[in-house]
Amino acid sequence: MRCTGWIMAAALLAGCTGKTAPDTRPLQNDVQGPIAVTVNGLAVPQALLEAVARARGLDLTQPDQRGQALNLLTDYVLLAQSARENGFFSDSSFRAAVEAARLQAVGNATLERLQQQAPITDAVVRAEYDSEVGRAGKFEYDFSQLLFDNAGDAAKAEAEIAGGKPFSAVYEEWRAHARQAKVFTRARQDQLPEELAAALAGMKNGETTRTALKTQYGWHVVHLDIVNPFAPPPFEQMKDAVRRTLLLDIGRERLRKLKEQAKIEYPPGAAPPAAAKAASDDEAAKVIGGAKGG
Repeated sequence: MRCTGWIMAAALLAGCTGKTAPDTRPLQNDVQGPIAVTVNGLAVPQALLEAVARARGLDLTQPDQRGQALNLLTDYVLLAQSARENGFFSDSSFRAAVEAARLQAVGNATLERLQQQAPITDAVVRAEYDSEVGRAGKFEYDFSQLLFDNAGDAAKAEAEIAGGKPFSAVYEEWRAHARQAKVFTRARQDQLPEELAAALAGMKNGETTRTALKTQYGWHVVHLDIVNPFAPPPFEQMKDAVRRTLLLDIGRERLRKLKEQAKIEYPPGAAPPAAAKAASDDEAAKVIGGAKGG
């Protein structure tokens, strides 16, 4: 492109230099509709107020909550105007922070729309609820465990128990050496490694494992305190939570397919992100994701 003469407009100047000037407008994307507020002469649409309210879980029909949403929206616009007036967009790190926040917002809104494209009927929600109840099982377990990284220490602890030493004493002796020493209450089978759930189902109250139990997390020495019947919450109480979980699953599946179909490349020498592990080290240390630990 050849530029001649005096060019004063920033957009034209950007075209001559081959660079695109950042969009510093406080409001972008041409949102239309009735006006909710005017800030320093800038008309702010009602649709933006509604979006802020949805994001914060505020009810615009309630005067106090509408006031909160309106204050938040006004603050956002004032800060955006201040960013422009202070020339913050000239700083690349500032622009990067703004762009990262925009991408996050676009991503979240897109996932929400993708979820809405697959409406979930009450029958589907009921079926998922019944499935979850089945996975949870009929009992909850209160138990204590020592989790070891190696079979040798687990065997030594088990030998002490077999020799007549109370589990509580063995627990106190080994807790500093174990990977985890923890007391769990109300743990269900769907919250436990499969091997551990099966072992607890075959134990009696007050019983301790006779040999250390091996799972993907290590070697478990377990003492069962008590088994309680499990009564799941009624469907009407849980249906909204189940529906939200199904929507999240739909979003994850849509994103997984997008990644499969995408062509993603990295610069020479840059390592791609490692594949997600089945369980992080932190999750492994907890052993039971949803059970209560003491």
